[in-house]
Amino acid sequence: MSRFLSRSTGCFSRARYVVLVCWSVVILLSGCSSTPVEPPAALVEFKPELAVKTVWSTRIGSGADEEDLRLFPRLAGDTLYVNDHKGTVVSLQADTGKQNWEIDLNKPLTSGPGYGDGKVVIGSADGQVIALSADDGKALWRAQLSSEILAPPAVGEGVVVAHTVDGKLFALDAADGAQLWIYDRTVPTLTLRGTSAPVILSDIVVDGFASGKIALLVLRDGRVLWEKSIAVPRGRSELERMVDIDASPLVMGSVLYVVSYQGRVAAIDLQSGRVLWSRSMSSYTGLAADERTLYLSDDEDRVWALNRSNGASLWQQEALQRRSLTAPAVYKESVVVGDMEGYLHWMARSDGHFVARFPLGSGVRVAPVVSGERLYAYSNDGKLFCLEAAPRR
Repeated sequence: MSRFLSRSTGCFSRARYVVLVCWSVVILLSGCSSTPVEPPAALVEFKPELAVKTVWSTRIGSGADEEDLRLFPRLAGDTLYVNDHKGTVVSLQADTGKQNWEIDLNKPLTSGPGYGDGKVVIGSADGQVIALSADDGKALWRAQLSSEILAPPAVGEGVVVAHTVDGKLFALDAADGAQLWIYDRTVPTLTLRGTSAPVILSDIVVDGFASGKIALLVLRDGRVLWEKSIAVPRGRSELERMVDIDASPLVMGSVLYVVSYQGRVAAIDLQSGRVLWSRSMSSYTGLAADERTLYLSDDEDRVWALNRSNGASLWQQEALQRRSLTAPAVYKESVVVGDMEGYLHWMARSDGHFVARFPLGSGVRVAPVVSGERLYAYSNDGKLFCLEAAPRR
């Protein structure tokens, strides 16, 4: 578990918190010995079934650098929009990697780009939403919100929606950044450092929150259509009671899929908010799906395949534990995840066995982006890869 925890007085890592607690116990209890933290699981040997090749690669500034950020690239048609932490935003041709434009916003950026209505929209460390022209990168407007923005804003139907770390959902006019409405709910004292990204679906918007709730709202006025608790805080300590929804909601047809930390994964009827099925699960990275199967990586870095219709386990891959996995991506007949050491792991959708592995050279925190035959991966040090995989001959 490498995600950071935020408290009203600041931020600290859970690993650091656990070390401090253990060290205190060592001091207080004579003869007590500490248990070493287990290293990441060793890479297993297997016979590759796919050959992975680099189509092109390029560097985007300094990437996420040493910050614990998930700077998702955004693919819109034949264009990729990518930013680094220090303020560089780039538009690239997805087919060739050729640059369309680059701009330096001269401020720390903490979210990846959102896209819609001809605009690229990004969140900053000081709580600004910045809108750029998708055509040339020209700055269009800036709007000051209440706190840091860690997830890509959503753009659609003339509205920009951004989720701040203090638990607020802001809707802004996409034309000028004027505030339309705010959805505000209490944030627990202790939360994971991260937020779910809002998803706009025509005239509604859906998002998850640190309270373990998910909400569906009318896009134009913020009216709540329904709210649902996916996870209920349990336990005595603040750590035990954390139930953040940091993984973005996934909508497939009329069904919404959502997962929380130390809570549940659930399928919900989008219109009514009725829970179709749920089961215990703990995850904060994200979800992926194909026609029949829901995929996720849990907080112990196990990759799961679940039946979309009832949540039943189809398979589980446990050989990547403690490697700080990204959310999965579906690529052809495979499921792909990245890890903290910079490897992409391909697993067969049918049963989860490994079919390929590819080294990026630096750790990765965000799921690959897939478009047809191409897979795009963005490493922490700012290198963007366009890859293709095909059966070995």
